[in-house]
Amino acid sequence: MVVRIPVGYSRKTGDPWHSISGEAIFAHLIGWRIAYPSNAEDAVGLIRSAMRGDDPTIFLEHRVLLDGADARRPYPGDDYCVPYGKAATVTQGDELTVITWGEMVHRCVEAASPFTNRVEILDLRTIIPWDREAVLESVKRTGKVLIVHEDTITGGFAGEITSVIASEAFTYLDAPIERMATPDVPIPYSVPAMNALIPSVEKIREKMQKILEF
Repeated sequence: MVVRIPVGYSRKTGDPWHSISGEAIFAHLIGWRIAYPSNAEDAVGLIRSAMRGDDPTIFLEHRVLLDGADARRPYPGDDYCVPYGKAATVTQGDELTVITWGEMVHRCVEAASPFTNRVEILDLRTIIPWDREAVLESVKRTGKVLIVHEDTITGGFAGEITSVIASEAFTYLDAPIERMATPDVPIPYSVPAMNALIPSVEKIREKMQKILEF
């Protein structure tokens, strides 16, 4: 069974009920796989893998990415599949690892544009399972970490990733593990208020700069 759920903020308005991201809530459902693609190509590959697999899957589809310019990709073909638990390296760098997923991937890419070859961005693509090996390999190489997600900060999935990094790669770190997320409040209808809450490109860039200079 594949359960498709639209999530995330909207282009034209916020919404206290429909703008929730909520992947951390579903991560507590034992036995379910969770996909959260950032583009159409990954969405095709992940949903095909889910339909051909034996495990029930929650498929989170960000509303802004539905036919969004950042998410458009050429159709990869009828046999294209993406394995669960395999992150994608979106940009390569050797000074900072940024771990993200969903719509935040595109914000992180834009935010990292001034830091060519310095910031490595990993798109998890799936939350359950998530690619621990890729994360730890990158962190051990860069020594600095930023986790960015749209879900609320308290109980957000960044906490799980942070725990694993602190346990298995602590001696490789050259700076505190940092995370950016939405505050623990409902997403308001007002677009300016909504944009003030969700991690913006400018705020992500400022955080990247701060970590790089640490």
